[in-house]
Amino acid sequence: RNHPCKLAASAYPFEGMDIATTDFLMDVEGRSACPACGKSRKFFCYTCYVPVAEIQSSVPRIQLPVKVDIIKHKNEIDGKSTAVHAAILAPDDVTIYTYPNIPDYRQEEGVVLIFPTPSALTVASLFSGETYQMKENYGLPKGYHMGTLLRFRLNDIVDSHVQQQQQEEVPEVLPHADYNFPVKRAIFIDSTWSQCRGIYKDERLHSLRTVVIQNRISQFWRHQRNSPRWFLATVEAIHQFLMEVHIAAWGLDSRYRGLEHIHLKMDQIPENRIFLPDEECSDVVKPYNGQYDNILFFFRHMYNLIHKYYDHDTLKAYKRPLY
Repeated sequence: RNHPCKLAASAYPFEGMDIATTDFLMDVEGRSACPACGKSRKFFCYTCYVPVAEIQSSVPRIQLPVKVDIIKHKNEIDGKSTAVHAAILAPDDVTIYTYPNIPDYRQEEGVVLIFPTPSALTVASLFSGETYQMKENYGLPKGYHMGTLLRFRLNDIVDSHVQQQQQEEVPEVLPHADYNFPVKRAIFIDSTWSQCRGIYKDERLHSLRTVVIQNRISQFWRHQRNSPRWFLATVEAIHQFLMEVHIAAWGLDSRYRGLEHIHLKMDQIPENRIFLPDEECSDVVKPYNGQYDNILFFFRHMYNLIHKYYDHDTLKAYKRPLY
């Protein structure tokens, strides 16, 4: 079960997820040199994005269905950012850039920015070709509470005219992994909310299609003033996005129990997307059953460690309002 913290299993947010054991991390004594830069590190180097040699063979390595670029503000402290976890655990697919040194994505196809704007699409709508017009709740379905995600309405920084791309309908289950995805690269901004809005104004990002993910309660232990529990840590947001992409493309395994403790609105997943896979059919991608849960490998370990020494109910981060 791998959760030595002061929470009942029913309240443990990672219960049912397929995350590799982190028990060996508790046996790591002291610090060791980063295999790349030689600096003293505990579990991994947060500037080189590699595990220390002692644990390298035990740290999981995962492949993602899309490329993930993380743009961090220069004032973000590397050692405190959860974005680093994703780069270490999915090194072939995750790249971290420090703003303003970022690529120009404007000519690249299939790029989306995970950022809440009035014209943002849901992940499911990317695959269905459905678009939402400006209306109540900014046109988003229930479970994507724009008002709770933003401290300010974004009318001052978002152009009302955004090019809408109509896409062909995709089959209920995509046939194979190299299917022509409507999204090939997802961009996340790793910064405070005020810094995030400033980065979004950059013309290299401002014209990109924006996407919002479903609300779920953050388990991040660092208190963020004036922000509700729906504000996810970067690695949590990446995990949520990857799950939604996989479910939209290949469905959700009805046996998976990892969604039951993160306060996700299950009614947002259509019933026809939840099914048992055909075990005899090996040439199709299986529905979601924890394939990307290991992106939370280090995040869960730190959560366990914090809760080993502190009572959950006394931590300010978990007293933030839900709305």
